[in-house]
Amino acid sequence: MLAAGLFLVSAGLQLAASLERWVVARDAWTRTDLWVEDHRFDYSFPADPWENLGAAAEMFGAGTVLLALGIMAMTRAVEGSVDGLIGLLAGVTAAGFAVSGLHALLSGLIDAPSPLQFLPVQLFLGAIGFVGLGILASIWWRASPATAVACVMLLGATLPGTLLAAFQIAPAIVGSQSYDTTAWTETIVAAVPGGAGLAMLTAAAAAALPRGVARRPRNLSAASGG
Repeated sequence: MLAAGLFLVSAGLQLAASLERWVVARDAWTRTDLWVEDHRFDYSFPADPWENLGAAAEMFGAGTVLLALGIMAMTRAVEGSVDGLIGLLAGVTAAGFAVSGLHALLSGLIDAPSPLQFLPVQLFLGAIGFVGLGILASIWWRASPATAVACVMLLGATLPGTLLAAFQIAPAIVGSQSYDTTAWTETIVAAVPGGAGLAMLTAAAAAALPRGVARRPRNLSAASGG
């Protein structure tokens, strides 16, 4: 349940960040030198030259940090996954998201890209998240299919997933592709932790069901014996 809650709150924060750009900022736009779709206003990984729109970077960064904590909580939800190589893999995967989130959060707070803005860092963190979640999904598929589905959905929050949203999904929904960042790209990515949260709710329900069924015959037996 903890993992589900963290993922759902993460989705809410990321959704709020996307609305800051694609609703609040766009409706009030008066600049003629740049349009809101320019990469200068991308907040998922701030890099020079960059400008923050409202508190978009702070909300996205906080949401991504919560996503990282959700991965750790998800690990605890699967029996036998906390210790050993699986726990280490989950920790490294979560750390990749955490650093990316802290970069966005810090950039928003100081109103300038943090020292983590370099492209090699972005590619490295994106690779860690993508590979780590893929491996975890394959490991957990038999023990907890719903948790594995959550991992697969979270692939959409990695760099490859963001690129897919920007160049395929968002243009298909909007009906055109922007010269820079297609509108609603971050909104699509924001839905990813929400889907993972729903999957973890399913995993929690599935884990609780056998225990409830197992207790019921004992209670009935005790009642009949009394």
